[in-house]
Amino acid sequence: MFILHTICFLESFPVYEKMICMKKITLLFLAITALSLGTTAQTTIFSETFGTTQATRGTCVSVAVPGTAEADKYDPQKNEQYVDHVWSVDSHVWNEGVMYAQTSVATTNPGACDDSGTTLNIRTNNPSTFSGASGNGNLYFNANTGNSFTISGINTLGYKNISLGFGVYGKNKADVTLLKLQYNIGAGLTELGATQIGALSTTKATWLLVSIPMIPTVAALSLTFSTPNTNALNVSAPIEIRIDDITITGTAASTLVNSINPDNRKVFASNASITLVGFTAGNIEIYNAQGKKVFASELKETIQTQLTKGLYIVRVGDFSQKINL
Repeated sequence: MFILHTICFLESFPVYEKMICMKKITLLFLAITALSLGTTAQTTIFSETFGTTQATRGTCVSVAVPGTAEADKYDPQKNEQYVDHVWSVDSHVWNEGVMYAQTSVATTNPGACDDSGTTLNIRTNNPSTFSGASGNGNLYFNANTGNSFTISGINTLGYKNISLGFGVYGKNKADVTLLKLQYNIGAGLTELGATQIGALSTTKATWLLVSIPMIPTVAALSLTFSTPNTNALNVSAPIEIRIDDITITGTAASTLVNSINPDNRKVFASNASITLVGFTAGNIEIYNAQGKKVFASELKETIQTQLTKGLYIVRVGDFSQKINL
């Protein structure tokens, strides 16, 4: 930049031409800087805001004022059952094949209009309030039981510098530090973010942000959020934790097209038969939607997997492709 500016001040340049020269070089510098920043911008790979809850439930009479408990009436802020929640495209960014699952315990009267059904559900009271929060619905872990929520099949291939962020809320002091996060890429559960979660403030009833770097690059990533079945920090109080705005971001790898599929390699599936075209090396690995390896073989043009119907990820070396059997 300094050298270019020096050229503008050559003695042979009239004053007005020097000024024009400086302006052009400055604009060029700004354009190059903007382009450089754009190539390293973070892309949202996956996000889930949990949307909002259903205003009504079946034949139940809803409360007059949401958030106000009334016996035998449905409260959309607290009583929506997990199985009734609409996972709207307006609430998330995800790639095909992402699946959700939960483990929880049935509540006292799960069929009643004023009952949330299980100890894990979506709620809109106490919406998220941290900077940039979506508000509205969040995932609520309630009572001293082993609740867990799993998101599986997240594809982070083609990205680098991948990180995970989410908001967490604990009703009781230090509840938030009891939250456990694990990931699975097909080799079993591995702890993730224990340091970041353990360092959270112990101030109760406050939404806090968690940021975790170093997320794996993999075709089918699985994340599991869970709470323990006892509150070791306060045995007289149930564990009450909420999470919201789960977001995975990364920088797109500029060599994605050339490195993943440089020679038009393709995979075709028909029933239990899988045909591979254009491959010359590498072993075949197949993962289910939960990220578990379910098949492995040396390279062949056609394989018979005996797998059940469903979504799978086929990997051969640096190549990956989703298929439906």
